[in-house]
Amino acid sequence: MRAITARLQASDWMGAAALAEAALAAGDRGPLLNKLRALARHRAGRWVEAADDLRVALAAWPQDFSAWNMLGMCEARAGRPGPAIQASDRALALKPDYAPALINKAWALELMGEVGAARAAYLAAEALDPADPRAGAGLALLDARAGDWGMARARAASVLARQPGHAAAEVAMAMAVLGEGDALDGLDRFERLLSRPDLDPHQAAVAEGQRGDALDKLGRPAEAFAAFAEANRRLAALYPQGERESGSAKARRLADAFAALREPPAPERSPDPHRPPVTGHVFLLGFPRSGTTLLGQALDAHPVVTTLDERENLAEAAQAFLEPPDGLARLVEAPSAQINHLRATYWRRVAQGAPDLAGKVFVDKLPLNTLGLPLIGRLFPQAKVIFMRRDPRDVVLSSFRQRFVADPSTADFATLAGAARFYDAVMTLADVYRARLPLDIHDQSYEALTADFEGQTRALCAFLGVDWDPAMEAFSGRAKAVATPSAAQLARGLYREGAGKWRRYAAQMRDVLPILEPWAARLGYEAA
Repeated sequence: MRAITARLQASDWMGAAALAEAALAAGDRGPLLNKLRALARHRAGRWVEAADDLRVALAAWPQDFSAWNMLGMCEARAGRPGPAIQASDRALALKPDYAPALINKAWALELMGEVGAARAAYLAAEALDPADPRAGAGLALLDARAGDWGMARARAASVLARQPGHAAAEVAMAMAVLGEGDALDGLDRFERLLSRPDLDPHQAAVAEGQRGDALDKLGRPAEAFAAFAEANRRLAALYPQGERESGSAKARRLADAFAALREPPAPERSPDPHRPPVTGHVFLLGFPRSGTTLLGQALDAHPVVTTLDERENLAEAAQAFLEPPDGLARLVEAPSAQINHLRATYWRRVAQGAPDLAGKVFVDKLPLNTLGLPLIGRLFPQAKVIFMRRDPRDVVLSSFRQRFVADPSTADFATLAGAARFYDAVMTLADVYRARLPLDIHDQSYEALTADFEGQTRALCAFLGVDWDPAMEAFSGRAKAVATPSAAQLARGLYREGAGKWRRYAAQMRDVLPILEPWAARLGYEAA
C-alpha cells in the first residue's frame, strides 16, 4: 500500500494499477485495489470486468463520484447504455458540476438513440468546462451523423485548434470532408486515422466503416465491402453477445410458437384508460434500413402528426410475452388487468419522448416492432400499422454496411449472411403473424415513395384519416433528432440513389442471393 500510495502521489496511475492487480492476485482486499484494477482493465478494453471491480469498490465507497463516473464509462463501453446513464447520474448527484460525467452520459444517450438528450448533455458539459475538448468533439460527431457538415467541420476545427490531433475531432472532420463530397481526401484522412496507435477501438471501427463509404463513393466496391466487414468485426469484438439469443433466432422461435397456438391472441376489448387524447395511433415498422426513418420524418412534418423515433415503448410487454418460451401462449390468456397495466407502462414511456400529443396522430416508429405484432394487436386493437417494404437486396446490403451498436437485435448485421438470414426470419415471421391477426395494415414501398412522394403520401394520409399537407415535402433539415444511420441522408431530402445499389455489390452478395431472390420476386422486384 505504501508503494501504491507513492505511485498515486507521483500521478503514476497505471503503475499503481499494476501494483493493485498484483496485490489482489496475492489475496489482498480493499476498495482502492478494486478501483485501481478497474483502471487497468478499462485501459485494456476489459470493460465488463472493470465494471465488476468498480461495483465492489462502490459498495464500500458509495460517495465516490469518480468511481461512479468510471462505472458509467465502462458500462457504455460494454454496450450497456442504460446502466451507464444510471451510473453517470449517480456521479452527477454527488457532484453536479462534474463535466466528465455529463460527457459520459451524453455518449451513453447517443448509444441509446436519444440524440436530442445527448446533444443537451454535451452542451451542458461544454458550458461547465469549455477547456475539455471531449464535449466539442462529441457535438461535432453528432453534427456529422446528422449531415450538418458545415457545423461538424466548424466544431471539429475549434477542438483541433485547442488540441491538435484530438482523435474524435479528427474523425468528425474526416466525416465532414467525405460528406461534402471529397472522397479522396476523406479516404486519406480515415486511413491516416486508422494508422494511429492512440485511436479508441470504437472510433477505429467507425473510421473503418467510413473508409468503406469513401471507397464506395470512389467506385471501388470490393475494397469497400472488405472495409465494411472489418468495421463490423471490430464492433462485434468490442461488444460480444455471448449466449444471448440473436435476432434471427428469436424471430424463428416466435414464428414456431405463434404457428403452434390454437387461437391467436384476441384483441383487448376493454377501454384503454391510459391513452392520451390522440386522434390516431400508428405503428411504423418493417425491417431496419427499409425506409421507416424517411417516412417517419415525412409524417412528423405534418402539423397534426407526431413521430416518436426508435424508442422501445413496448419493452415491458415484450419482456413479458416475447422473451419466455411460452410467452405468446401466456399473451392469449393474459387478463385485462395485466393488459391495462402494460398499456399504462407503454403510454408512460411514450410521454417521456412525446409529452404533448393532444389532438395529434401519434406514430410509434421502430422497425423491429414487427416481432411484436401480436402485442400490438392485443393491447391496441384500434391502432393502424404501416409496414415499410424495400428491395431485400438493398435492405440487407445497407444493414451490413452501417455501424449499429451491437446488441442481440443487431448482432446478425455483423456479417452479410447473418443479415440475410435475419431478414428472411423477420419477413417469414411477419407473414405468419399477418395470416392470423386482425391488423389494419398499409404496405408502403420505399421505391414508390421516393419516385412519387406526393402521390404516395396522399394515399397514406387517406389511410390515417388526415388531410395531406405540403409541409410533408419539407422534412429535410429535421435530422438532428434522428437516431438512425439515415440522418445524414435525410438532411439532403429525398434520397433516390439508394434504389438498386446492391447491383454494384452483386459479386460480393452472390452467396446470399438464394435467400433474398425469392423475397425480391414476391415483393415485385426484378431478378438479379
